[in-house]
Amino acid sequence: MSDQDARKRILDMLAAGRISVDAATDLLRAVGAPGPTPAEAAPAAKARGAARVLRIAVDAPPNGEGSGAKVRVNIPLALAKYAGRFLPADASAELSLQGIDLEQLLKDLGDDVPDGRLLDIEADDESNGGKTTVVVEVV
Repeated sequence: MSDQDARKRILDMLAAGRISVDAATDLLRAVGAPGPTPAEAAPAAKARGAARVLRIAVDAPPNGEGSGAKVRVNIPLALAKYAGRFLPADASAELSLQGIDLEQLLKDLGDDVPDGRLLDIEADDESNGGKTTVVVEVV
């Protein structure tokens, strides 16, 4: 109901004798008073409806010691600080080889983690001629 509709309703109740002049005055003041600002009213909800997820993808070519690494990990953003615990050992090793400290990256970002790609690396592996790809993103 708009302020104008509320005022009209109050005046109609006064005209019908259902409320006193003093009560109408108090109600009209309350309608005219500014309400709480949005920041005071309630904490802001996330703009997106779906839960945010940290997605980590590592593709590494086979090396001389075994098969290559192909890893896909999706972690709820609330658990992202524990991401290193969810990664397989070969994916963690590949991140380390590329000089990526995932825990430090997330710590540096704090609570204001933006949507989209945080890290996108393609590197040629000279030992076997393959290409290593590492992608860390928030979706």
